[in-house]
Amino acid sequence: MLKDDLMEVTEVPMGLLEFLTKLGKALASAGISVVDITSILKRIASAYHVESEILVFPTMILIKLGEHETAPITAANPKPGLIPLNQVSELYELIYRAEDAAIDPVEGVKCIKRILSEKHLFGPTGMIVGYILFSVGIGLLMQPSLEQLIASGILGALVGTLILFGEKRTKFSVILPVIAALLVSCLFFWGVKAGLVAGSFVMLIPSLAYFLPGATLTTGMFELASDEIVSGASRVIYGAAILLLLLFGVLLGLQIMGLPNQELIVFNSATLGWWAPYLGILIFGIGMYLFMSIRNKDLPWVMLILYVAFIGEQIGNYLVGGFFGGFLGSFLMAVSGTIIEKSEHKTPSFVSILPAFWVLVPGSLGFISLATLAGQNFSASVTSGLLMILTIVSISLGLLVGAVVMEPLKNKKIV
Repeated sequence: MLKDDLMEVTEVPMGLLEFLTKLGKALASAGISVVDITSILKRIASAYHVESEILVFPTMILIKLGEHETAPITAANPKPGLIPLNQVSELYELIYRAEDAAIDPVEGVKCIKRILSEKHLFGPTGMIVGYILFSVGIGLLMQPSLEQLIASGILGALVGTLILFGEKRTKFSVILPVIAALLVSCLFFWGVKAGLVAGSFVMLIPSLAYFLPGATLTTGMFELASDEIVSGASRVIYGAAILLLLLFGVLLGLQIMGLPNQELIVFNSATLGWWAPYLGILIFGIGMYLFMSIRNKDLPWVMLILYVAFIGEQIGNYLVGGFFGGFLGSFLMAVSGTIIEKSEHKTPSFVSILPAFWVLVPGSLGFISLATLAGQNFSASVTSGLLMILTIVSISLGLLVGAVVMEPLKNKKIV
């Protein structure tokens, strides 16, 4: 629990407690780290000259305003998930005003309700088309054959439709990763048996990438490094559980299709050319724009951060090795995101860096390690598992170092 040393006041502004509670709940639902949520809420309370005690978990928020024993206190239970990024951008615009005490808290509550009621910018069709491009872009990063790339797009259309179907069906969304993995694996392994596509576990990743918990695992490690033990541990455990659910769906599909393990390979040797990953980043970014409902004004900065993270990772890989590549990519991503947020462009760093987590692929490495275990390649599985853990650590460390380096800019504007 954190506590500010603020000037004593006799009264909490009307509506401030409800405003902070609803804002914290919305930010937690978007998947923002508890470290950032706590910092944001305390800065807003400070702007209104109110002493605050705030405790944030991924699924619970406790807020107390004022220093007296009878000071108001409230609790909320957010539902973690990914809300459209246009809503996140507008929430941050509201935050910028609140940090200057430039909005009445009661009016702020109304703004939050309005923002969260807004629809996806591109509708159902845009979501499905976006996820197809999302899958094809991820596929290009893996240097596939042309047949595998086409398969990524077809399977992406299937998964995009499932995500859209389960968007407002809470019970279905709980089992959605298993259902998606089962259907994708059945279709893919059928294609392998029919000789339409080469059998590689890796090529299941593009269509299932949305469910891979790379951002969750990295955020969890970042929170652990920031002494948020409960939140960090819960995210890491949740991420591991999602990987196991995906693996269960894939193995079930493998058993249904009756495909021998000998017909499957884990890594893919086909290449399209040096240009493929760079084109993949562009296609992936456009897919995220449509699928995650990114505002037009934010898209250029999202694309910039994608290339910054990818090129930084490639430079780190070339100069030192894979772990330094993950560190350098995430460090440059964090620094660039903060600079953009604090400039006149005002694109929130969370919005600009979120897509880059898929580019840095810690979730994909975890899926590969489990896939090798499923193929009874135990030594390769252990190696891939350790690689995943160390990659997540390197990415989290890059984010942490980037946050520390950019801390002096937190309360400044860059023109």
